[in-house]
Amino acid sequence: MAHIAHEGGCFVLSSNQFCRRKDYPPAPEYVFEGSEEDLTPDSVVCAGGSVIMSPSGTVLAGPNYEGEALITADLDLGEIARAKFDFDVVGHYARPEVLSLIVKDHPTIPVTFTSASTETEEKTK
Repeated sequence: MAHIAHEGGCFVLSSNQFCRRKDYPPAPEYVFEGSEEDLTPDSVVCAGGSVIMSPSGTVLAGPNYEGEALITADLDLGEIARAKFDFDVVGHYARPEVLSLIVKDHPTIPVTFTSASTETEEKTK
């Protein structure tokens, strides 16, 4: 989640459920036959892990693995602008001479190899 927050320069609110085996209907016996898994009603099936991250990748709340909970954090919206200075994905760090995005609305050959000499020849035509 820190990478998503840092790259996007945004707050990330990642929620995940916490649940125990008793929260689900009983599984047929054959599903866990021969399993070493804890099948008691209070065994944890999904441990949660909800978290709130700042645009700089700092954990503001969570992650919570202890049980059902509501996590909250105060958000400083000014952090969004500050984060854009640290990691500017499409600004002055972008390399248009190296990378570009072309969207075509028709089927094309997925990979095309070019060289500097090919591009020069095309420009002179």
